[in-house]
Amino acid sequence: MEVIKIAFFVLGVFFGENSRIGAEKTTVTVNPNKQTITIVQENIFALIANEADSMQVSSELEKVIARNWRKEIETYPSKSCTFYVTDKGNLNAKIILKYPSENVLRDFALDFNKEAKEFSLINIPDWNVETEDGALKGNYWRFSADDSFTFVVTPFKNMPDKFKGTKRNLKPIWETEKDR
Repeated sequence: MEVIKIAFFVLGVFFGENSRIGAEKTTVTVNPNKQTITIVQENIFALIANEADSMQVSSELEKVIARNWRKEIETYPSKSCTFYVTDKGNLNAKIILKYPSENVLRDFALDFNKEAKEFSLINIPDWNVETEDGALKGNYWRFSADDSFTFVVTPFKNMPDKFKGTKRNLKPIWETEKDR
């Protein structure tokens, strides 16, 4: 497996190197036939402990709102990011990427085995991966490359107590930034 460059549950990394912006739950659907990956991030939040953190989050949001995609994603044939607010007041995002080849999915921790016609995702226990479309074999989730597959990650499910007090709903900050 390649080094994981982009973690799909951290919004800011689609638009910059480091991020303080994450999602409680991320649903990833890969359609190998259409070469698309859809990433739905639910309950987007930021860790803000002080004014410097707040400024960093605002700066990240400016990049996100401007759709300043990171260089790895710039080469994708099409890409979109749509934000929406739920009835509960949570900010969600839906990112749809049309990828140029299976090899670029390594940035998302997805490896493609041409001979076996399957994708694999490293099993990192803290990601809390759930899926009905794959099977856990050894240290990897395996998915058939013949059909679409979906998995859900909830990496912040067991967040340490020291960070829980700095966790902020991103909707109010997003609303301020998008109106600038």
